[in-house]
Amino acid sequence: MDWCYMSDIFSHNPKDRRWLVAAPFFTVVAVFLFEIQTPSLRVTPSLLTIALAFFAVLLPPRAVFWWALLLFAPMVTTLILIPNNGVYETPTFILLRSTTYVAVAWVAGGLSRYRWEAERKMAGLLALFDALKMPIVVSDVDGNINFANRASCELLNRSFEQVRDANFFTVFTQPDQRGKSIERYLKMFEMQPVENASMTISVQGQSVEMQIKATCSIFPWDNRKLLVTQLQ
Repeated sequence: MDWCYMSDIFSHNPKDRRWLVAAPFFTVVAVFLFEIQTPSLRVTPSLLTIALAFFAVLLPPRAVFWWALLLFAPMVTTLILIPNNGVYETPTFILLRSTTYVAVAWVAGGLSRYRWEAERKMAGLLALFDALKMPIVVSDVDGNINFANRASCELLNRSFEQVRDANFFTVFTQPDQRGKSIERYLKMFEMQPVENASMTISVQGQSVEMQIKATCSIFPWDNRKLLVTQLQ
């Protein structure tokens, strides 16, 4: 069965971003048309800022540079060739608009580099976590499963999406034991960070009931606690 694992979902998959090839082009065309149709309003400064923010959030740094350069052309062309209420823009105004645009584009490129590098590092850490032979599941105090590596998915006979969309209690607890399991689970969060505790959990949905021993540790993350469960 061709399952999708955690590192596959969070990685940069070009197939999932094909629409990004066309989106910047249509953005450039839209800005150009707005600039032509509304010379007296000059609404494009706001549109340009929105477009560059869009590029910074979704595109890699090199793509931000080239699309920002392409977007610069219609802006300068319309400022020079299309009059505003019959009066052409002064060189000072054109220079001010161009300088502002370059500054915003430079910020957008910097944000894109920062975001892309952070995402690349996160993808690398997730790939490393996914490659561990030790089955590990990470969940929060509400039982929501945030991470589950490949080994744990194979042990549970579920894809990462199936594990993530479920809940710790629905995956590891038999219905008639759910109340006690939730109470025991919540007590785990009273532990100090990195303190180990062991418990035995049941895997629900198996053709044969499977009992798994687990070692749990509390890990502080982003002003909250996460339970790291190592399945054995």
